Amino acid sequence: MLLEMTDEKARHLLVQSRHLHWDFPTSQGIPIIKRDPASQLVEKAAQERESYANAARVLLEKGDKEAAVELAANAWRLWMVARDLKGGREFLASVLEKAGKKHSRSLSLSLYGDSLFAHLQGKVEESRERSQAALDAALVVNDPEALTLAYLGLARVAVEKGSNAEAVRLALKARESARGLDPALGQAPLYLHAQSTRLLGDYNKAGELFEKSLNLNRKINDRGMVAAELQNLGFVELHRGNLEHAKQCFTEFETKGFSDDPYFSGMNLFAQTYLVYSESGEKDRSHTLFQRALDIFKEAKITPGPDDQFEINWIQGKLKGNVQVQRPRRVLSV
Repeated sequence: MLLEMTDEKARHLLVQSRHLHWDFPTSQGIPIIKRDPASQLVEKAAQERESYANAARVLLEKGDKEAAVELAANAWRLWMVARDLKGGREFLASVLEKAGKKHSRSLSLSLYGDSLFAHLQGKVEESRERSQAALDAALVVNDPEALTLAYLGLARVAVEKGSNAEAVRLALKARESARGLDPALGQAPLYLHAQSTRLLGDYNKAGELFEKSLNLNRKINDRGMVAAELQNLGFVELHRGNLEHAKQCFTEFETKGFSDDPYFSGMNLFAQTYLVYSESGEKDRSHTLFQRALDIFKEAKITPGPDDQFEINWIQGKLKGNVQVQRPRRVLSV
């Protein structure tokens, strides 16, 4: 049972929210929890997140909209840590519906948070609307972090809609806005720049970008994204015909400790399908590996993202004897 929330307690939680330390958003916006005091504070706050929601309600009741929006901007990732998408949207809605129209850094960051929750719920148009509103606010206050995240949100939507040239443009805007900030904040824009370039079929440029992303993730010690980028770079190398480098990427991936993750293991099997087929021409074994990967996704109820579904379709086309599957339209300049 939550204790009665007073104005004094609400303002104390507002101050506490300013001390919540978010190491960096991954490509999916999910904070990284480490074994240090700052992260332990975040974990404790995530367990008490309803108190923050109550505090925002009290601040709004007292007429302090700006304080409520600031608290929302500082605290919405607590629901992300708890993987409580529905609760996170309800929290932000309770603030944003009463926040008014005064543009601010906090308003932009709160709108971005709601766009990310909507994205993870598969509500693409709602995510676009919130990201655009976040950008509108960020442009007014000219805040680099808010601009970075708003462009990032719009780039995600563009990828989901298959508008990959637009995704490249928006990812570049996000990368430009992130210059001068913590290098880790540039991680997600660089990732989306690489992915959308890959989906356009420019594998040479995509390879260069994935190499940069891999190096950045090694530097900021995002183990999950190091594993992901090893796989992504491996698939790009398959397209380029660099099978030895591709195998090196997939072999290193297997040392990262994510082989039990059904998404990672499924995509790795799809890659092995292609390697077996390319190197030995063993159709039966290739089809067995491909089906095993499909079964892993089915059992785990996984719906691949647009980038990974493209690779699955490409490999399936190879197994069916197609020399080349149709690629998305290629952009001439990024």
